[in-house]
Amino acid sequence: MVILNGKKVFILKNMRLFSLKIGVSVLITLLIQSPSTALSIGEAIETIANRLEAEQIKNGHSKGSWPGEPSLTGSIAAGMVSAYERKCKIDYQRSAQWGGDYILWAAQGSFFGDEIYTMTRLSQIASDPCDNQWRTAIDNFYYNVKYGAGGSEGYISNFQGIDSSTAVFYMANLVVAAYYINSEDKQIWRQELINMLSQVNDTSCYPVMALGAATWALALTGPLDDTSIHSSGEGAPYWKLKKLSDLPDLLLSHQVKDGQPGAGSFYWQFGHTDKSLNGYTEDTIFATRGLIAAYWVNPDPNLESAIISARTALLDGISSDGRVWERLSQEGSVFYTYSGEMLQVLGEIVFLGDLDLDGEVNYSDYAIFVNNWNDSDCNEYCCCYGADLDKNGKVDFVDVKIMADNWLNGVSR
Repeated sequence: MVILNGKKVFILKNMRLFSLKIGVSVLITLLIQSPSTALSIGEAIETIANRLEAEQIKNGHSKGSWPGEPSLTGSIAAGMVSAYERKCKIDYQRSAQWGGDYILWAAQGSFFGDEIYTMTRLSQIASDPCDNQWRTAIDNFYYNVKYGAGGSEGYISNFQGIDSSTAVFYMANLVVAAYYINSEDKQIWRQELINMLSQVNDTSCYPVMALGAATWALALTGPLDDTSIHSSGEGAPYWKLKKLSDLPDLLLSHQVKDGQPGAGSFYWQFGHTDKSLNGYTEDTIFATRGLIAAYWVNPDPNLESAIISARTALLDGISSDGRVWERLSQEGSVFYTYSGEMLQVLGEIVFLGDLDLDGEVNYSDYAIFVNNWNDSDCNEYCCCYGADLDKNGKVDFVDVKIMADNWLNGVSR
């Protein structure tokens, strides 16, 4: 256990962050497996979000959290924001906001990384993204850290001594939030994420998941350029001579190839020492998010192919009642946080122009587009059934070009 800004942080807080990567979960293990459901992206989002909304605590001091997982509300509520963006159901928005309210009450200004990221997601869907309680909470957090004892560097030093991959997970979320509000110290946060990543190796709890989370955050907040990951010479040997530009290819090297068990998912270790230990849900979620963010920066066909393969593996890991398991083979433990994380990646993996969320950009999407043509009263996130592809408030010829460019192809923001 470590102390971060006055809060007790138990190492491996995030679900499989509790359970070591072993074949048999040390937590509740559900032995009955469900068959592959072959859900579409839209069906998967709705099925998962309906379950989360229905089972969220709606009364008392724990209102807004989920049973047994109050400290994991951040990851779950962020997933509900993604579900709202894609399905435009007010119940999902309300659920996400209740989750945010619970975080504000429980954290009292001292947020975990996944919680501060949830504040950014709630701010993004607020009626005024530049002026809302969520953004104010983020501003206050980074201000208090910067001008508190030791400053930002002092706060970040509290991560020393904890598992390196756990530190990367939290720091990745903190970096994205720092750039969202244009924190004065945002570059310090980003560089510290790179430094932490250089410490991750196969003795860490979940190295590939950390690689995915770091790639996601670094691609969103700056160039994946020739910056060295191992600049101090004190990092793990895995990172020697590695640069930020190498991160997408490193992720690709850890994806299970077609024709092998668990194809499309990811190994959890860099060395792939035990071929049977692949297909963990969180590894695939965060590795895929890293690939998607890298694709947004550089639309590489190799990345697109890998993302499509991962999408198939992810959808196969969702049961028909909306549960998400520790492993994509629908084995191991079931936790709400897996569902929240799954919603986040599903929201990002949608093809730009796939308005009906069936996994393809085709004539059914074009029909939705035509029905909303020339509409100039589009809400920022629930935009004319998604037809306002550039989010400028109207469906016009710019959106026509975007759809044409992504016809049967492309990955969306």
